[in-house]
Amino acid sequence: MSVETNDGLKMEGGRRPTILHISSDYLDPIRPPPITDAVVRLVDRMTDLPQVVVSLQRVVDPRRVEWRDFGDFQGRRLIVYRYFAPPFGIGMAACQFAVARRIGRFLAAERIQPDVVHTHRFTFEGIAGWLLARRFKAALFCSMRGEVERKVFRSKPTYRPLFRRIARDAARIYHVSAWYREGFERYTGVDRRKTDLLPNIVFNATAVIEPATPRPVIVCPMSLRAIDKKGLPELIAAFASVRDRLPGVRLEVIGEGPEEAQARVKALIAAQGLEGRAVLRDFMPHDALLDYLRETLAMALPSHQETFGMVYLEALFSGTPILHTLGSGIDGYLDDLDVGVGVRPGNASDIAAGLVRLVEDNATYRSRIAASSEVLYERLAPERTIARYREAVADAVRANRSGAVSDR
Repeated sequence: MSVETNDGLKMEGGRRPTILHISSDYLDPIRPPPITDAVVRLVDRMTDLPQVVVSLQRVVDPRRVEWRDFGDFQGRRLIVYRYFAPPFGIGMAACQFAVARRIGRFLAAERIQPDVVHTHRFTFEGIAGWLLARRFKAALFCSMRGEVERKVFRSKPTYRPLFRRIARDAARIYHVSAWYREGFERYTGVDRRKTDLLPNIVFNATAVIEPATPRPVIVCPMSLRAIDKKGLPELIAAFASVRDRLPGVRLEVIGEGPEEAQARVKALIAAQGLEGRAVLRDFMPHDALLDYLRETLAMALPSHQETFGMVYLEALFSGTPILHTLGSGIDGYLDDLDVGVGVRPGNASDIAAGLVRLVEDNATYRSRIAASSEVLYERLAPERTIARYREAVADAVRANRSGAVSDR
């Protein structure tokens, strides 16, 4: 007996295809903050299919190795696996082989047959995912996250032949970091025809963006645990250098973090003589932040090596222009759309000029965002992303059934 599903999937015995997700960036019940919920947002939208999530946490003390099975958790089978691995990627292949072996034993014991293995990084757990896909003859999906992949490609040249093979064997490569697409292709030689973009999901995507009348505020939402990575020192210095060109405009940093981080932000503001013009605001709940973004002149976050940065999209769908860094974050998703300013990371002069442009030409930028609503929605809306993902799952399952995926 076989059943045809609404998305074209047809499995013997009426079984729907099972997706195994392997991620080192999964917001699980025992992971300490901060951690993004980007992978959770994707998994949440696929709960009509059987899904198994293995949330990996690397530990350097073998005594802390742990395997916790949470059973059915929010519509998926959830495993938290604390596995041993030395720092700096030492022994990466051997450690990931052990990870794959442990996950494989679990799947076999539970009689779980994955049809798709999706590793949410290409390096590190990408090796384990590749081994599991080979063992269970499943289609391999890999997400590419630019920050970690670039570091590994550069620092581990002896692994490049293995990574080229993984890229060759993968059914789909998903570029979460569009800005690193060319670099990834250069190192792996991947066939671009089996690649796609996979933007992180935001909750305020809309096909019609109606910008509000803004307050004279430039906002910088961020985790205060990552002050340097988010480029806050350069942003504050840049704002100070053009304060006279931006009369009445305030810079507001919104974020949560330890007391020492809060003290450092206040010290950076004081060092530039910006008391009263730049402030650190208390943490704002997510829904409140989305509402507040609509009321601001611009959102500025000149991050270094940002994998994606969901707040950029949240600002744009709020009708608010953005300042972002080139070769990082959202770069690569906004091609041909003049809805913000891209600056070189760490370049205070670029940032200062960008702030002035966003303020002085604010009405123009807001109009461009409104005019680009449909394009932004087509490229970045969750519905479009999930539809493409479902189609890829269906294609991969059909290919496996027809023998297009080799036994490897």
